[in-house]
Amino acid sequence: MKKKLTGKCWIFILVCLCLSGCFYAGASSRSVSVVTWNVQTFFDANTSGSEYSDFIRSKQWGVQAYEARLKRLCEVMRQLDADIYVFEEIENKDILIDISNELSGFSWNQRKNWNYALFAKNESGAIGCAVLSRFPLSEPTVHNLDVRTEREKQPELRPVIRLKVLVNDTQLVLFVNHWKSKSGGAEKTEVWRNWQESLLSSLMKKDFERGAYILAAGDFNRDISEFNFCGDCNDDSGIVVLGGEVPVYSPWFFGGVLEEPGSYYYNDSWERIDHFFASQNIAFLEFRAATGVWCEDSGIPARYKIYTGQGYSDHLPLFCRICLDEVNTECS
Repeated sequence: MKKKLTGKCWIFILVCLCLSGCFYAGASSRSVSVVTWNVQTFFDANTSGSEYSDFIRSKQWGVQAYEARLKRLCEVMRQLDADIYVFEEIENKDILIDISNELSGFSWNQRKNWNYALFAKNESGAIGCAVLSRFPLSEPTVHNLDVRTEREKQPELRPVIRLKVLVNDTQLVLFVNHWKSKSGGAEKTEVWRNWQESLLSSLMKKDFERGAYILAAGDFNRDISEFNFCGDCNDDSGIVVLGGEVPVYSPWFFGGVLEEPGSYYYNDSWERIDHFFASQNIAFLEFRAATGVWCEDSGIPARYKIYTGQGYSDHLPLFCRICLDEVNTECS
């Protein structure tokens, strides 16, 4: 297992091998469905001291509350039934094991089970990112920033994770992201999101130049309107130029129009801060900010509330189905 680390990070891969051999979803298809979801401070029931203070102080948080929340998360996974899940704000690898145990009886068909998982975070971080997949995962690397040229001291920044997903006979390069939030002021913190964009684009460029199938996913804490678009393209083309170098497609413009309303609801306003960005040799077959029981009656996300033990997340899950073939000849 390869690592590229700047600072102290750690990465964990869980591989559950099928007793009767390996089965992958869609035995010969290049079609794959992916969900990215910020699951809002998903801590387990054990106190390590790195949890957010409202969890440490809460008398309502404990084993029963955690198990109930875990069960709800797995119910959403079953309902959306994506091949790959990318989660932001997971506390540790033990939660992935709990998810795997909760989902172990999902299907007798091994093609439907999520047999592969990955988790990574900075050693000093409270939360990290996770991937659960029906397809094999390999070659994970973790990439951190160490910026000392800005006037302000670098805050805690979560790493970019690069890994490969073997979609039957085709390789997908997946980048997992959770960029700096706007807490502390959007303008003041923008410099750190710019650095994270630069890191992502520099990593993607290497794969882009060799014609790989590339997908970046996660919570970028930047609305789609705040990215730089291709200067020679139509406004509704969806072509974003990351780091001024890498042109990628945003499915927020799926079908040539900006998708409504968004994936995150804050201060009575919708935002599109959760994203997929894909190399242009990938075709999007479906895209949506998924709604369901994890929403209020009004359609806004039912955020998790410690004091009631109710809710899911303050973000909606983003769902897409892609074809690793830009002309769709290999996908049904």
